[in-house]
Amino acid sequence: MRNLPTILLVLSFPAGAIGYALTVQVLTAVLPGTSNDVIILLVALFVAGLVMLPFLIPFFDRKAKQDLATYRTEHPETEQAAAPDDSTADQDESQ
Repeated sequence: MRNLPTILLVLSFPAGAIGYALTVQVLTAVLPGTSNDVIILLVALFVAGLVMLPFLIPFFDRKAKQDLATYRTEHPETEQAAAPDDSTADQDESQ
């Protein structure tokens, strides 16, 4: 499916919101009191980011592959410089 990374990108936002809300509920039940609000906020944002990450990776991977293909078409000389010539490798081994 060509559109799957884009669909997962859109689904990452609700997944992060659900992860955030569940984390806040669990932490408020475990850590009662108002002095822990900053801790609850930071931990909930961290968990929301972790929940969103599997949804975001395919989108950024597809974009990176497109950028790499574009770079390789624009700069073919770097591709040749990166791959050593087989004839020079044979000469080095014989010496």
